[in-house]
Amino acid sequence: MSSNRTVPASSVPPRIPRPWPAPLAESPRIAALTPEGVGEFWAEVERDGAPLIEKDGAEGALLTFVWRDRAPTRDVLVLVNKLADRSRLEQSRMRRLAGTDLWHLTYRVRDDWQGSYQFAPDESVTAPSVTDAAHWRRVAMNLVADPLNPEILAQTRPPHRSVAAAPGASAGPRWWQPSAGVPAGTVDVVETPRRVWRYTPPGYRADGDPYPLLVLLDGDVWGPLLPVAPILDNLIAAGRIPPLVALMPDSVDRPTRFTEYACDPSFVSFLAGPLIASTGLNVTDDPARTVIAGQSLGGLTAAFAGLTRPDRFGNVLSQSGAFWWQSNSPDDVDAEWFSQQVALIERQPVRWRVEVGLDEWVNLLPSRHLRDVLRARGYRLDYTEFAGGHDRLCWRDRFGDALASLLGD
Repeated sequence: MSSNRTVPASSVPPRIPRPWPAPLAESPRIAALTPEGVGEFWAEVERDGAPLIEKDGAEGALLTFVWRDRAPTRDVLVLVNKLADRSRLEQSRMRRLAGTDLWHLTYRVRDDWQGSYQFAPDESVTAPSVTDAAHWRRVAMNLVADPLNPEILAQTRPPHRSVAAAPGASAGPRWWQPSAGVPAGTVDVVETPRRVWRYTPPGYRADGDPYPLLVLLDGDVWGPLLPVAPILDNLIAAGRIPPLVALMPDSVDRPTRFTEYACDPSFVSFLAGPLIASTGLNVTDDPARTVIAGQSLGGLTAAFAGLTRPDRFGNVLSQSGAFWWQSNSPDDVDAEWFSQQVALIERQPVRWRVEVGLDEWVNLLPSRHLRDVLRARGYRLDYTEFAGGHDRLCWRDRFGDALASLLGD
């Protein structure tokens, strides 16, 4: 499982500019403001929180991001996940209401859209080389969360991200929120020698019938940061899934992750064998009661594990899987290598849940291609496109229903 310390070029997403315009719009509320009314406006925002939300027809919403700053020579960016494009930062430049300290930018989104965002104040986006790496690093140095928005999506290290959601995005259950009165499972950390977060359900027994198993990649995110334990507690309490055990291996670091999560057979062998055996928990060996799940490159890896080790992983949950990925082999000259393997390999007894965001312009078409190939091969597939981007917020909020779709029956 060791890897070199460089990131394989094939594991880095292609730098493709956003192929369709950012959905910029005008806010009626901002358009009606006068300089004299800005003081009252800020009082309302401090009371109600940001961003501003306005209806836009029956199925849309206007989201207006606001920033308070009196410096007229500044530029302020609002970087909303996958509504912003680092190659076209000028489209993320906020506008200043003349004579005031109000900066604003409005997007038109679907009524169930959600995403995370940050601000980059005091950054020039009118420089001649807005696409160069040095410029992007300067932007990244200035990122801050929204001081007017109390809802935060924690990151591995600050700055954290703020949460924005259109009205329809909060209509479903929030499985990720800890619930009073719901019995809590136990989470501990073991070294196997790799660090692994382990979830055992309330009332776990080391004897008796073995438990269904969830192997969830990027344990360093789902163990301490998002985390997944409240999702599992709530789903079990609601009867949406049976009591299960979850194993969440650490991704170690970026070079290791980008190497192992690139359809690496030795890593899949570790997941299917030593990872499960070394934790010593009472889990099933039935692939039909085992789920492997991941996001981004982890979503690709989960899919690869299901395709190549169906004897262990009979259910695949892939969120925003990196199905654009191209093998390093000189014989593989086309991208979307994984879809080619699905078409070539005999159909396996695997059930799939594949999700991708409509704002993920790099992932969307490859995910649709995989959908078509899986259906043509006769696989059992739940495929969903959601209003959002390549975003931990979307993955966290959707994970509960996605897992229940595989284990709930």
